[in-house]
Amino acid sequence: MTKLSTDVYFKQLNGIRFIAVFLVLLDHWLVPILPIPLGHLGVVIFFVLSGFLITRILFLNADEIHRTKSSAWPKIFRFIYRRSLRIFPIYFILLFIGLIFNISNFKELWPWLLSYTPNIYIMIKGQWLGTWDHLWSLAVEEQYYLIFPYFILFLNKKNYLRLFAIMIGLGIFSRLIFYVSMPHDIIERYWMFSYVNPISAIDCFGLGGLIAYYYHYDHTYFLKIAQKKYLLTISMMAVVIILILSNYSKYTYDNVWFSIFERSISALFAYYLIMTALMEKNNYWGLLLENRVIVYLGTISYGIYLYHNFVFNYYHLNGNTIWGFLSINLTFLNSLNAELILIKFSINFLLLIGIASFSWFYIEKPINKYKNRL
Repeated sequence: MTKLSTDVYFKQLNGIRFIAVFLVLLDHWLVPILPIPLGHLGVVIFFVLSGFLITRILFLNADEIHRTKSSAWPKIFRFIYRRSLRIFPIYFILLFIGLIFNISNFKELWPWLLSYTPNIYIMIKGQWLGTWDHLWSLAVEEQYYLIFPYFILFLNKKNYLRLFAIMIGLGIFSRLIFYVSMPHDIIERYWMFSYVNPISAIDCFGLGGLIAYYYHYDHTYFLKIAQKKYLLTISMMAVVIILILSNYSKYTYDNVWFSIFERSISALFAYYLIMTALMEKNNYWGLLLENRVIVYLGTISYGIYLYHNFVFNYYHLNGNTIWGFLSINLTFLNSLNAELILIKFSINFLLLIGIASFSWFYIEKPINKYKNRL
């Protein structure tokens, strides 16, 4: 049974976006008091959500191509055009600001940032990029956007489930190979090679694609799974257990929980989280996700994620953040130490919301009006 709605905008998923970005903020801003790291879970939720949204758009295009016997290429060009309008403007504006102020040694890093390959830089160099660290996940998504549409638009519909199974298996297998084949010292020092590798994240996008397949082509089965609320609870408990086991393992990165299971279980949790959110207002969770404040924060979540490292990051003060600059010039802010870290979080959060809101209303939203011009 195919879901016969042409509406590809799901209001309640803005709530999921906010949850994902807020987990990243907690991880980067509350390091001294956060018992377990949560940033990776937020990124995985973004990956699975992107997999769902992009795949469903492509399914609608593939159905039209099949129905009208038309070429897939105009659909591919339109997809790239729309994605570029949504992602590129504020990304490249931020790079321009980085060039002017040489933020985190931008003049050395610019070729990687400009080409959307900071994750490749991390893999090759075995080191992070300072304040630009978080852009690795945007690079992984962009690399996925450039390749994945061809599979959906050129494959036969009967091969979709096989494609998603291969993606899920490939992601898990790539992390397994890294873990079992690399010596302890390499894993501890170069763990980020597997962490930011686009292949090691492909299972997240595959699970998102699986949600889209069931929602679009087999809605009856989708409802059957989504209505089993205990699956969300079980997967959430599993994530917490995995994070605790990893956090208290002998080695920080050379442990099976972090290297293999954390991303897999997090993606499974995101799978059920998104399924539950799509239940069209027939549960309290869906109503919560459509709260006006949460929906708005989810709407500006791209800006929140893109700018947050430049507002504050526990690991990158040193004048590379707005908070670092303010702390140097307003010495009373230095009193907001670990005991008052929640006040510091609140101040930075309000500052970040202000910047992301300005970005949304004066840059992103006006540009989005041109998305349907092609």
